[in-house]
Amino acid sequence: MATKISFLNIKGGVGKTSLIVNLGACLAYMGKRVLVVDLDAQSNASIWLMRLDRWNALNRTPEKFVLGIFQESGSQLADCIQKEVVKDSDDNPVLPGLDLVPASFNLMDLEHEVVNEMGIPFYAHFYEQIQSIESEYDYILFDCPPNFFYAPQCAIFSSDWLLVPANPDALSIIGFHLLVEKLNKFKEECATYSESLSSPKPDILGISLNNVKPGTRIDVPVERLQAQLERFIEQGRISSKATIFPEQIRNSVAVGRAVMQGMPMVLLGKSQGSMNVAEDFIKTAQRILLLTTEGEGQQEAAPDQVEPTQEAEL
Repeated sequence: MATKISFLNIKGGVGKTSLIVNLGACLAYMGKRVLVVDLDAQSNASIWLMRLDRWNALNRTPEKFVLGIFQESGSQLADCIQKEVVKDSDDNPVLPGLDLVPASFNLMDLEHEVVNEMGIPFYAHFYEQIQSIESEYDYILFDCPPNFFYAPQCAIFSSDWLLVPANPDALSIIGFHLLVEKLNKFKEECATYSESLSSPKPDILGISLNNVKPGTRIDVPVERLQAQLERFIEQGRISSKATIFPEQIRNSVAVGRAVMQGMPMVLLGKSQGSMNVAEDFIKTAQRILLLTTEGEGQQEAAPDQVEPTQEAEL
């Protein structure tokens, strides 16, 4: 079965979408079968991976978006999957193994407009849908908005782990504290359904520092974040496995170009001047592989053995 990871931080603006798009792409590039599920109504991950023209065209069939599985029409999650979502200008797949369940702006209706007539919470219904397809993947990654409303609840209830994108600053420390509080409260609230459906009991896998500007001193905020992490572990509020990833994602203007071109960094190649940040994503993906396959006897390529490919034809 797939390892399921929610990417979530209560604080916005931490580069969450950049992290999930590029880590998902790196895992697929390493040969893993990966599904990105966009549960953020901003739809940034969907627009990035599909490019705006294909995403706009798909809006003519709204049942193909993730919101459809909660509506009266009753879409199946399997029917929403965009297979081998990254394509070149001729609509040819360029990254086998990376699929997407896209979001649209209408996902915000889940909070107030969609009437739940299923007899179970949205998160329980969503988990049943995930169960129907998870055997097809090695990793399922959920892109969550920076809140604890219905959409992220669906992701968290279905996840084995939470990965917390963060910036090395004081606000990220506050956001992490609030995230742990909300996570433990939600696990208590959904305990009955978790028990009856044998759903995972998600915990914090780690904190990934993103958008780190070269030359910036981040020792103090990182030390404070580490101290908070250790305090939560000692209190038994999060797993002892939780760690601040030693790999850091550097700030780079190349990420903005990647969004415009609808390509993850690992496909941009050396000619785009993006090698450094692509390597950061590759090494972070390798960290996830190591943490989630411990004890399974799997041998993965070391980070320095995986290089970004040459630029795909755009």
